[in-house]
Amino acid sequence: MIRGYKLVILLLSSSLGCALGNECFAQDKPVRKDKLYFRSGFGFSAPVAESRQFLDAKFSTSLGGLLFLGNQNFFFYPKIGLNAYGYDQLNLDAGSANRIIHSRSTTYLLSLDLGYRKTINHFGVYGFGGAGGGIILLPKLRTPDDGVISMYNSSNFVSLLEVGLGADYSFGNVLLFAEASYTQGLNKLEEQRYKAIPISIGVRTNITRIFFKK
Repeated sequence: MIRGYKLVILLLSSSLGCALGNECFAQDKPVRKDKLYFRSGFGFSAPVAESRQFLDAKFSTSLGGLLFLGNQNFFFYPKIGLNAYGYDQLNLDAGSANRIIHSRSTTYLLSLDLGYRKTINHFGVYGFGGAGGGIILLPKLRTPDDGVISMYNSSNFVSLLEVGLGADYSFGNVLLFAEASYTQGLNKLEEQRYKAIPISIGVRTNITRIFFKK
């Protein structure tokens, strides 16, 4: 579990670092004052369609960044979703006569999105879409020779597509935001495709001065 978490963190840092490097290198015009934001949010991720058969919404947190591209309103939006779900196993594992119910599943999902934001005074609305992937941990049963049943987490890689909408309000260098997206896995868990609607509220903090000169 820890290794999977570190891998997703590394991918997020690398993608944002590459974008920052390209922007800094190519910069020959004055930089907008709100070029780069750090993002943190919390909420829940609601499973939909067939995912509701084995997952229940619990809570979620998310971390990421928002980098405006050039001096326009298009932006690059990498983020990590750390989602917790209630879990009821649908299908018996090979060689097992027991199912797991009332347990917990955790996801570490990285999304790399592109979006567009429109502002009206202090209000902003935006849309975004992209792709990503990550690790979903599912509990499994292990039955050793002595008959004692133990549990462990299996790591399942999933690739996904995402599209979403959001709104925010500006307080100087801080943006309060609320957003929702639809994510769909391209491979299957429990013989079903992972589908969920993450909903989050949170804060974006302007960190442009740390990385860009005026």
